[in-house]
Amino acid sequence: MSQPMPNSTLVHEDTHAGNRPHEIRRAKVRALYRSGLSLRAVAEQVGVTFQAVHRMLERMGEPMRQRGGSMGSHSRHRK
Repeated sequence: MSQPMPNSTLVHEDTHAGNRPHEIRRAKVRALYRSGLSLRAVAEQVGVTFQAVHRMLERMGEPMRQRGGSMGSHSRHRK
């Protein structure tokens, strides 16, 4: 018969920090987006795809801004 692995090799939830990098990344994504950066700019700074940033923000319940951003003060760009 094989013997069970000793308990010391198990990772307990209260001491496991496996999600820590993801939590830090999510916090950074939220902060950058709230600072006014576009989804693409946030993705570039964090080193993930545009879709990953969009998905993270949606899952966190972050209100998304309208598409298009600032049109500037030039008359030809005004709607």
